[in-house]
Amino acid sequence: MTSFLTYLLLRALSFFVNLLPEGFALHLGRQLGNVWYHLDFEHRNVAIQNLRTALGQEKSASEIREIARRTFQNLGMMAVEFFRIPRMDVKTFKERVKIEGLEEALKLFQKGKGIFLLLSHFGNWEMMGVMSKVIGSPIMVIAKPMKKKEWLDQWVAKIRSASGLEVISTVNASRKVIRALSQNRVVGILIDQRAKRSEGIWVDFFGRKAPTTPGLAVLAMKTGAPVLPVFMVRDGFQGHRLIIKEPLELIHTGDIKRDVEANTQLFNHTLESMIRQYPDQWFWVHRRWERKARVYHR
Repeated sequence: MTSFLTYLLLRALSFFVNLLPEGFALHLGRQLGNVWYHLDFEHRNVAIQNLRTALGQEKSASEIREIARRTFQNLGMMAVEFFRIPRMDVKTFKERVKIEGLEEALKLFQKGKGIFLLLSHFGNWEMMGVMSKVIGSPIMVIAKPMKKKEWLDQWVAKIRSASGLEVISTVNASRKVIRALSQNRVVGILIDQRAKRSEGIWVDFFGRKAPTTPGLAVLAMKTGAPVLPVFMVRDGFQGHRLIIKEPLELIHTGDIKRDVEANTQLFNHTLESMIRQYPDQWFWVHRRWERKARVYHR
């Protein structure tokens, strides 16, 4: 019942913000982020704990709290932008988003092996889906279904589909990904969520071991498809920069186990580098290192 009420509340909020001018809607989203930061003690404390783990040696307590607050503001604005995705066409996307590195990336299609996108919960990662319309081909992404939240899951999937994404579940995902690459398509894989201990490998993330999915490394090594790190960076109030970096040079020594670990470490370092540049744009409210926070900070 609670999940259904959440779904109804979000649908109502989506309807409301789509009636508003974009600038005012984004301002509302930022203020909702502020309210969320002050009222949601649990997620605020998770964000602060994560920031202390990652940047505690570099940032003061006040700086960490400010980064956490701006993180919630960004998430509030992102929610508003997500609700408005079905109304976004290619023209509007190009007006809002400055794309960097697209021409170089498109040249990789000539190799015929498809392309992997190294994705993360950074900036407005949901808006990146509209790139499917820009390149004229649906981008395939893997997403875990929201258990016990069927109504919300179906609605979110519908919005993602409207952006141009082809979302597949984690069930038999590898086979579907390999088939898509054989058709010279683009496949995006998120690498920044805490993996299950039974499935992940432990590599450094901000100097501390974190269970990380090896899936992208395994598939990239198996298929030979290039891996492009892609980040959507919020640029000012209404603008964004979509940064498509050059393909990563994967490590191939012949020792498969060590190569998977080394390449997964490379992915984490790539993400970490971007987070250090834009620390308020990553999803700090996720328990990246531990399942339960040990200390709460009010």
